[in-house]
Order: sequence, then C-alpha cells, then structure tokens
Amino acid sequence: MKWAQVVLLLAMLAPKAVRAGGVFYNSNQSAEYIRSFDRNSAIDDADIVYYNMAGTVNLRPGLTFNLSGQTILQWATVRTLGNPALGDRNDESSNPAWLLPNVYAAYRKDRWAAFTALETIGATAVRHWRQGLPSLDLAGKQAAGYGGAASGRIGADAYGAAIAAGAGPAQAQAAVAAAGLDAAPFPSNSWLKGSSRYLAWRLGGAYRFSPRFALALAGRLVWARQDIVGGFAGACTYDQYGDDQRHQTLTLINVTSRAVGYSGEIGINLYPRPDLVLNLTYEMGTPLCFRTAVRGGADGGGRFQDGQRSRLDLPRTWRLGAGWQFTPSLRGSLGLNAYLEHSARMDMLDDPAAGIDSRRDYRNTWEESAALEYRLDPRWLLSLGVNVNQIGQRRRATLDISLPGAHSDYLSLGTGFQCQVSDRLRLNAGVAGTGFVHRYQNADQGDQALQAAFAASGAAVSPRKEYDKRYLILAFGIDYHLPL
Repeated sequence: MKWAQVVLLLAMLAPKAVRAGGVFYNSNQSAEYIRSFDRNSAIDDADIVYYNMAGTVNLRPGLTFNLSGQTILQWATVRTLGNPALGDRNDESSNPAWLLPNVYAAYRKDRWAAFTALETIGATAVRHWRQGLPSLDLAGKQAAGYGGAASGRIGADAYGAAIAAGAGPAQAQAAVAAAGLDAAPFPSNSWLKGSSRYLAWRLGGAYRFSPRFALALAGRLVWARQDIVGGFAGACTYDQYGDDQRHQTLTLINVTSRAVGYSGEIGINLYPRPDLVLNLTYEMGTPLCFRTAVRGGADGGGRFQDGQRSRLDLPRTWRLGAGWQFTPSLRGSLGLNAYLEHSARMDMLDDPAAGIDSRRDYRNTWEESAALEYRLDPRWLLSLGVNVNQIGQRRRATLDISLPGAHSDYLSLGTGFQCQVSDRLRLNAGVAGTGFVHRYQNADQGDQALQAAFAASGAAVSPRKEYDKRYLILAFGIDYHLPL
C-alpha cells in the first residue's frame, strides 16, 4: 500500500475551517409570530415594525411598545455510519438558547408613523458539541499519525510478525494493510462550541397616501459576531515488537470573527377593500466583511489566520403577505419570503479542501406560511399557523463541523393566544415546533476520501453521515400602548 497516497487522501478530511453557523434566517422575531407563523400582512401589534412596517400607519394613535422573549430548545444530531476509522456513533448538540429578545416601538399620528427596533436576526444560534464531531475526531487521529508514518511502521511490524509466523508474502502484505488501516492504536476525542450573534437596529417611517396605499422606508444597522472554541486531541498507544510509538497531541481552536454592515428597506401596503391587506417588502442585502482574530495562538493547527477577512453577507429579501378579515371574529393570512442567497457574497463558507463553493452550492431559500386567528370574545384571540421552508443550501455543501441550515427542508407549526388585559396592554404567548421534514444521509468529500483510501488496500467501505435537527420554541410578549 502506498502510504503517501493514504496521507494525501486522509489529509483532505481535516477541516480547513470550522464554521459557527451559516446563512439561515430567524423569522421568529416576536411572540405573535410564534403563535401564528405568518405576520407579513399584520396591522395590529408593534412587532410589524419587522414584518410589515408599512402597516404601522394602522396602529392605534400614540406610542406602542412591543417586547418579546423566546426560549429555544434545540437538538442537532450527526450520525456516523459505516466509518471504519470512527465506528458507528451518534453525536448530539442539545444546548438551549434561554432568551432571545426583541424590542419594538412605533409612534403613529394621523397618516404617518415612525418606528425603531432592536432585533436578533440572521444566523443567531449556538452549537455545543460536548462529545465531539466525526471530522474533528479523525483530525485528532491524523495528528497522532494515523494514515502517515506511524501507520506505516505499524504495518511494517505486522509484515515482520507475519513472516516470522510462517506466512507467505501475499499473506504478510494483507497483514500490512490490515494493521496500517486499523485506527485502534490512535484514540482521539474532540469538542467544539460555536456561536453566531446578529443584532440589528432598525429605524424608519411610514406614510399613508390614501385609504388604499401606504409606503414605508427604513434603514438597518447590523452587528455580527461569530465565536469558535474547541479542539481535538489524539494519541498513539502502539508499543509492540520493541517499537514504542506512544505519544499525545493537542490542537486548540479559539477564534472570533466580527463584522458591521448596513442596508435599507422599503415596504408597500395596498388596501383593495377595508377587510383586505396586501403587503410587499423589499430588504436590501447587508454586506458583512468579517475580520478573524485568533486568541492565544489557538489557530487550529494553522486552520485559521489572524486578521483574515472574508464576506458572509445577509442577502436581499422579498416578503409578500395577504390578510383577509373573513368575519369580525375570523382572519386568515398567507405569506411568502424569498431570500436571494445565490446572488450574495458568502465566500466565508467556501472550503476548497471539502469541495464547497458558495457560488455553486447555495441557491435561494423560500418560505411559505399560512395562519388563522379566531377571536373568542373581546379579550381572547386564538391563532394557529404553519410554515414550510425550502433551504437553498445543496446537500453536498453539508459538513458536520458546520451544519448551518443543512440541505433538508423545514416544517414548522405554531399555536398560541393573545389576551387583551386592558385597553393599553396585550399579552401574547406561543409555542412552536420546527425541524427537518426528513433526516438525510450524505457522504461528504472526507467520507469519499476515506472510502478511496481503503479501496486502495482492497477493502470496500461506505462511510456516510446522517443529519437531523429539531426545535421547540416557547415565546411570551407584551404589546403596550400609550395614547398621546
């Protein structure tokens, strides 16, 4: 077996960069959204500063505040199948996000409104893989010598032992392959915690030109930060035939990437009839140029460069909404969101070693939603909603060390209520579940390289990984009005 080829192939498995997250979208910006999953045509509470800013001219005259908090319980799993180096295993990240806040304020007088907001948007998320990830564990084995000179020496020992035991050359060569491909003398472990935080400040205004037409304009400032802390350790425990190779390796990762960007937004509301609202909102792309800082020299063995700059923009977005008040008690709505990822600059997600090119591997993402609201009496309102999301990321761009949106589509269901406590105060509560429509399997380039390395020694293997994500969201919010 040509060990130089094995080293070259297995080296492709080592991640060139570990991402804390990717481009996916937190449309859940209020408790009202969690209980309905469609707010594009809403005109009732101040959270429409995000969903339908042109509708702020329909709020009650005066100043309206909206504050919500969400608790997100999340489970992401990577299941390793058919991997001779790592074995079958199941890695899970189940860390919760205890509080994601959003704050909105809108002031309406006559035909105009002014508004502002602080929002947690974009790829805001946390992932903590306490038991490690397959690619990092394999990197630990490689650092300790698996697939390299150490494996070659183990194979040579096996050849000599087989010949001494009376084996022929062919049998001895088979012993070399078996010993050299054996990962048992190279134990490893890893851990990784990645977080993405995107905070946006929005400021704008709206004007109702006629009973059937309103226009809104806004600007947005975005602060983004990604943190990655982790590492992988490997060892060689081999000590046979007088050949002592015992040693340990440790590689640490501690990097932070920051970016600031700004963009604009325009919204239009049409009212063909008093009980019908149509909304069109266009959000410009937000350029985000991240600068990476390596802390304490923990660059992941050269995988990160201090001061490196790369782009991961928030793409242009179109939002459409239609809401119909069927009866005084029943309202229905439909929504459509288009996130134009394919035309955004996202070279921070490029990974040549893994064969990932963002220009090729990211298409546009689409969301469709529908909601029903039923008013039991002047105090209580019940709602139910559904959302379907088609992720633009192609399956071949999925890596276990990133798992941002991943290839599978999402299905979300939400329900909840609104309570009119007083003329000024409304309480909103919602609960929602969301996750992959189908878990799916993928053999990334690393799996393919491992398969080729074993095939060179006559062993047929089919390593692959299976991905799944699930969320449970609890939300509570208040909408408070001050007539001025």
